[in-house]
Amino acid sequence: MRFLMRIAWCGVVAGLVLSTGCSDEQSLSEKYPTQWKTCAALFGTKNIDSLRDMLDSEALKISNPALSVSQLKKGLTKEALEPYDKRKGFSEYDVCRMSGNGLFHATVAWSADTLKAVQFYTESWNQVDKDVYVSKNSNIYLVFRCDINGASTGQQKQVLLGARVTPSDNPRFSAAFHQQLTVNLTRTLRNELACTNKPNIPDDLQLNK
Repeated sequence: MRFLMRIAWCGVVAGLVLSTGCSDEQSLSEKYPTQWKTCAALFGTKNIDSLRDMLDSEALKISNPALSVSQLKKGLTKEALEPYDKRKGFSEYDVCRMSGNGLFHATVAWSADTLKAVQFYTESWNQVDKDVYVSKNSNIYLVFRCDINGASTGQQKQVLLGARVTPSDNPRFSAAFHQQLTVNLTRTLRNELACTNKPNIPDDLQLNK
């Protein structure tokens, strides 16, 4: 009797799996809980869901380190408050790297470029708002001035915060989606770090300018 009940139960489960399209494979959020949460927090859950669906394949994975948003915020803030170490340079944070049917990659770091240099080299940079600049290349690299509370004017050497968003070669990854991801990332960074100068990150990065 117990054996027959077990067969019946397995049949019910199998029917549910077939009817809902479920599988035994873990979702990305289960396999990479910290990475998934960070990607979703920085870029927006809907955007990351769309990116996952776009890159979906048997080899789909998130390969950046398990770095939380709070750890990212703490690291960037610490660099801004402490004296700049010329030997060590700037730390680059690998915040989201998703691969499968294509590759998407984004990093965040204080920029080695000064605000004056970015303003001067107009052949390399587009100004899209006050103290907000986008480089003129396919891998969107946006920098914006972010003043950190507690850092004196002379102390904060890391003035420009940079976000580099490398597009996927998946044909469904559009230029508009690329821009949307960049805007979401930089706005989230601005809000998390509470930049005292409150830089405005516009919806339109004027990439075709």
